[in-house]
Amino acid sequence: MNKKKVIIIGAGPAGLTAAYELSKTGKYDITVLEADNQVGGISKTVNHQGNLIDIGGHRFFSKSQKVLNWWAKFLPILDTTHHLEIGYHSKTQNLDEILRKNSEGAMLVRKRKSRIYFNKKLFEYPLKLNPQLLLNLGILKSYRIVKGIIYARIFPIKNERNLEDFFINNFGKELYHTFFKDYTEKVWGKPCTDLSSEWGRQRIKSLKIRDLVKHSAQKILIPRKYQNASARTLIEKFLYPAKGPGMLWEKVAAACMDSGVVFLFQAKLSKLHIEDGLVTKVSYQTSQNPENVLDCDAVFSTMPIKNLIHTIQDEVPIEVAKIAQELEYRDFLIVGLELKTLKIEQEKGKLIKDNWLYIQDGGVKVGRLQIFNNWSPFMAPANNIWIGAEYFCQHTDELWNMSDEKILDFALTELSLIGVLDKGQFLSGKVVRCPKAYPTYSGSYHHLNQVIDYLDTKKNLFPMGRNGLHKYNNQDHSMLTAFKAVELFERGEMSKMEIWTINSDDEYLG
Repeated sequence: MNKKKVIIIGAGPAGLTAAYELSKTGKYDITVLEADNQVGGISKTVNHQGNLIDIGGHRFFSKSQKVLNWWAKFLPILDTTHHLEIGYHSKTQNLDEILRKNSEGAMLVRKRKSRIYFNKKLFEYPLKLNPQLLLNLGILKSYRIVKGIIYARIFPIKNERNLEDFFINNFGKELYHTFFKDYTEKVWGKPCTDLSSEWGRQRIKSLKIRDLVKHSAQKILIPRKYQNASARTLIEKFLYPAKGPGMLWEKVAAACMDSGVVFLFQAKLSKLHIEDGLVTKVSYQTSQNPENVLDCDAVFSTMPIKNLIHTIQDEVPIEVAKIAQELEYRDFLIVGLELKTLKIEQEKGKLIKDNWLYIQDGGVKVGRLQIFNNWSPFMAPANNIWIGAEYFCQHTDELWNMSDEKILDFALTELSLIGVLDKGQFLSGKVVRCPKAYPTYSGSYHHLNQVIDYLDTKKNLFPMGRNGLHKYNNQDHSMLTAFKAVELFERGEMSKMEIWTINSDDEYLG
């Protein structure tokens, strides 16, 4: 019996999940087209002289037991957050070093710690309304924040027109201007008044002032074993592959290859051939050959909708093509910096424990700072500090188009200016650009349903993943869309609407 031919566009989390799930059945010839030279998409790990870069930072956490079990299938989970020792005849033996030696190929349990860096001071993130916050801000500023919170509770903005209204209703005007406005506008490159309040509802969900107060009080007053751990954005531990997220996806890709899946790298989809509402062939380009064609019985696509619609070309109604063309994205670049020391210290001579620092200062373009040493001890060689300065931009921006050398100097200068490092401590660096990293809820987004309806007429085309659905999903939700796409294909379901309605209510930050 001839096997059905399945083409998967993109080898990120959704594409690899679908490839693996389909390959287990043994019923399909599967080909994965990947424009990059490695798997993982935005979840790949980049190696710079033994220093590993996680693009954007990927905490592995999910409320889906299926996702957790799936991850554990590929990487054993080891808890590295506790000191381990064994005892016998009144003698103890420290197991920490043994654990470390055996955890290089594992999924580690890590403690979450992120803070806001503002005016050369560190603030807890998510914000905690405690004496330290008030001390760092000063009496007058603290008074204005409390006053703003009370006012927002009594006189909320009744019709939230934009993200600014959402923030003010939930945090008060002064707290919004202090900790949300500048950072959010750095990330999205637009005033909060031009951004949809839907972004706040999806990404921040129930994290409101009452949650911050409750969580802060809970930490102080209630024994840990009785604390409520359900708040979506207040995750305190997470899973993390010892050598970055790409380590997991490389294992998944290897398992797919063992099952006969073919991966074509640096292969860019150029055209979907449609006949009677079905994709019958795909054309793709490589550096060696600008025109390659594959027959297919089904296509699973994670590529940005904007690009996908362009590959269908004349088949697409003018209005649908226009909406797709006007969808907006935010590009991202990360600057890996290897240093002798950091200027910010936890205690004298000790590295701070944060995974991320959110750079709130409006005078610099850097948005976040990853300290890779704290994601995993295997992310950097011993003794050196390895950090990642994150910039949110557009591919048309001056910063994006600078040479790598100039970008490295730019990042060092900014971080020196705000007191994070001394430029003289710099050893080496690496710049990684990631186009279309974040689909935005702006541009023609509010007309996306017309594009969704059109794509649903292509009976064997299954969109999935973050860019495939133009939805700001976390990694596990991208996987859930792949599970659903495979399920629908397997049962011969023509409508893909169930993929678009995958519940995003379990989003979490931190």
